[in-house]
Amino acid sequence: MDVKALKRLILVILACMLLAGAGLLYWSSVARPGADAELLKASEGLNWYGIAVVFDPEQAKLSCTQTVEYKNNHNVEFDRLYFHLYPNAFRDEDRVPFFAEEKQRAYPNGFSPGWLDIELVTVNGNSVEFNIGGYSSDILSIVLSTPLKPGQIARIDMIYTVKLPNCIGRFGYGQHTFNVTNWYPIVGVYDYTGWNTDPYYPIGDPFYSDVANYRVEIKAPSDYTIAATGEAINVKVEGDYKVWEFQALAVRDFAWIASKDFEVLSRSVDGITVYSYFLPESRDGGEKVLDCAAAAVEIFNRRFGRYPYSQLSVVQSDFFVGGMEYPCLVMIDQSLYGREQQWLEYVTVHETAHQWWYAVVGNDQIDEAWLDEALTEYSTILYYENRYGEDVGKEVYDNVIVNGKCSYLQKYHVQGLVHTIDQPVYRFTDWLTYDLVVYGKGASLFNDLRQAVGHQTFYRILQEYYEDNKFKNATAVQLIKACEEVTGKSWEDFFEKRLKSLNW
Repeated sequence: MDVKALKRLILVILACMLLAGAGLLYWSSVARPGADAELLKASEGLNWYGIAVVFDPEQAKLSCTQTVEYKNNHNVEFDRLYFHLYPNAFRDEDRVPFFAEEKQRAYPNGFSPGWLDIELVTVNGNSVEFNIGGYSSDILSIVLSTPLKPGQIARIDMIYTVKLPNCIGRFGYGQHTFNVTNWYPIVGVYDYTGWNTDPYYPIGDPFYSDVANYRVEIKAPSDYTIAATGEAINVKVEGDYKVWEFQALAVRDFAWIASKDFEVLSRSVDGITVYSYFLPESRDGGEKVLDCAAAAVEIFNRRFGRYPYSQLSVVQSDFFVGGMEYPCLVMIDQSLYGREQQWLEYVTVHETAHQWWYAVVGNDQIDEAWLDEALTEYSTILYYENRYGEDVGKEVYDNVIVNGKCSYLQKYHVQGLVHTIDQPVYRFTDWLTYDLVVYGKGASLFNDLRQAVGHQTFYRILQEYYEDNKFKNATAVQLIKACEEVTGKSWEDFFEKRLKSLNW
């Protein structure tokens, strides 16, 4: 038997094991007392990912087998399927997703490459032609031997290896943590524009994905602790290793962070377990993060609608960009856990708010970045108001938004800056302008909306928007629709004015 045939046989066996396990896990979830009926219903008919990983921290490598059951939920036939291979954005030093001035912070020990190498792909058990292209060789195109008709399901099996770079961005590792995010082949979104195959841009959160179900097994050295998307349903010992089994239903990505140094605290809020993973020297910060995240979950549950998942993990990470959201998991820059901690609460709450505006209600974070970022930024202000009172909320809004970001933006605008809130991330040339326009002016849009409709009506709009768009990808159209359904009047002019110009 030749090597390719042997790999194909192994892949089929592993795929069958993953499929069988996924079925058992799904039905055990249905039968488990207290299982969230809404989440289980949302998981029906979604694409399914089964991934088995062997984590080698010494080599900073992941050896992976993956099965995807992809259902064509569209009214067109597909002769190809497209996957993002985000790790390949880290292969070439000249094409990494960082601006030149960020590279030293991202690679404190000098450039280190990362990548994803595909060894084998089969569809429904048969070898297929596939191509890898895109700006950073970050798009996998699989040619289907038979077109996939509406309603049909294709099973895609893969064997691949991932190399983690010594990089303290979203993807890579530092002194304490391995940040394994945007790390596996993920199906691109097909929408009214066709297949979305954008590259890993150096600004914003350049990701766009559909919700799916995941079963992920990670075999790691036994001295590592893993924080991940979804629920750890089992951890078993195999010699010097532990095998962590995670299940996540109706999530739009799967991320995990591993460390030998983590300490963990937890708290239950409204039946949701909030975890704080932190380094031993940062216990005060770890306790503060747990308190803030738990308070934010309670407030946002009450004001927006219930968080549908069973857990949320906030993780201190070797990460230089402040904070980053993934479903059920938040990364926080470890430097924020220091003595002053003045931004630790703000960043923690902002990333927690993303669990509502990104994780549950998704959107195209490339072409409509403002839709989740601006609402998340304003939700952070609402947290301060709801937790500490209106005066504190107003003070934070004035300091951060009015006298901070919008004030700086006005100076730039006078100097001839031409940007709009609704422009795609790739039209921004630096993080400062992106922050001032999308976060600052974007948050003021939602403040204007609140002043126009009144506080209680504003919360009703957000609740309507959340309820109608759970587990979907929304656009500005759905937000405006929620405004109109709640108030009974048109809001198109209001949004047109604010989205298309900064002169208001």
